[in-house]
Amino acid sequence: MAMRSLFRLRAVINQLLKDGKIDSHTKINIEMSRGLNDYNKRRAIELFQRENEKKRNEYRERILSYYQQQGVNAAPSDEDILKYELWEEQKHKCLYTDKEISLAVFLDANPAFDIEHTIPRSRGGDNSKANKTLCFSRFNREVKGGKIPQELKEKDVILARIEALGWEKIMEKLHAQIARETRNAKSVADKGLKDRAIQNRYI
Repeated sequence: MAMRSLFRLRAVINQLLKDGKIDSHTKINIEMSRGLNDYNKRRAIELFQRENEKKRNEYRERILSYYQQQGVNAAPSDEDILKYELWEEQKHKCLYTDKEISLAVFLDANPAFDIEHTIPRSRGGDNSKANKTLCFSRFNREVKGGKIPQELKEKDVILARIEALGWEKIMEKLHAQIARETRNAKSVADKGLKDRAIQNRYI
């Protein structure tokens, strides 16, 4: 990590020299962040990203197969893949309208479903996947608009649909896994097993 940082620093310094912003008399102080990730955390991030990429590639292949069946000569876009991810997470249903979602209605040329921000950007929502939902386009434009789910007339029904996806149980399982791996990291003597437990805790 230190070598990567120094490599990037060299590129910045060379550019500053080229632009005439610094010279041979310029003093440069380097401070590494105290929060720099350790090996196990970096390894966990790499494993997590690799698993996500594997899943995205699987979705890409499924979309490509669908396009081929429809006689469409196109490569899946990043937005197509994100829609597919959300579609799987939502168990093929619109959480707002309870409408069934087929591949055709969100992948074809004029999709009836698009991606909306659960907490609108205008109200401080970010652009992360966690803040996105595959939503019936007309509902998004004509009903939800700039509202958050709790402000909608059907809020109780919508929140019940979200709960029915089982996120609460998934969170409980993850908390139990973190607690288990934390205990393992403290109790095992073998360094390899200890490192793996720490990585699993971060993942």
